[in-house]
Amino acid sequence: MTSHSVQKMKETETLVLTKGQLFWHYCIILLFLIPPVMTMIDVYKYYVTNTYQGVRSIDEMMTWSYLPLIPAVAFYFIQKTRLKFRVIPVAVDSEAFRNAVKETAEQLEWEILEQKTNLIIARSGFTWRSWGELITIIRDKDRILFNSICDPDNRPSVASWGMNKVNLKTFEQSLRLKAANSGFASAGRSE
Repeated sequence: MTSHSVQKMKETETLVLTKGQLFWHYCIILLFLIPPVMTMIDVYKYYVTNTYQGVRSIDEMMTWSYLPLIPAVAFYFIQKTRLKFRVIPVAVDSEAFRNAVKETAEQLEWEILEQKTNLIIARSGFTWRSWGELITIIRDKDRILFNSICDPDNRPSVASWGMNKVNLKTFEQSLRLKAANSGFASAGRSE
């Protein structure tokens, strides 16, 4: 991850993904778009080329085939929201930050993919509850930015079955404990 990407994530509080990761993160939407696209092809054949040979009337096509647009739009907004970082308003030094990450990684069996002074990228493995999550943690001046999403490098998934919340809660508890032990004051609790 480049320093430019990290700076952009700090400013926007939104996770930056590669093009491939973005595709897999949003791929559920494509499944819902198949019926409307197929209907558009049939409508084109019906009105423009006069080659439509299907059994559905134009009214049936227009009525039922566009209903999948509703969940497609809903999933777009859900997946977009999941890219937002959770802000943990705690100021910690790099050692307490590193120790909190290490403790959480051991407890939840994270694989650390990238570790810098103020950035951690980790991956949780496949379990009976989840296909794995991509965890991104950024230490900023007086806050920690935390994001856990279904791993877009693994199988596409839209449900972590609660593991994203477990990742956040476990890390936040460890971080607050390390912050208290290191003498740093927390600025409050994130929601």
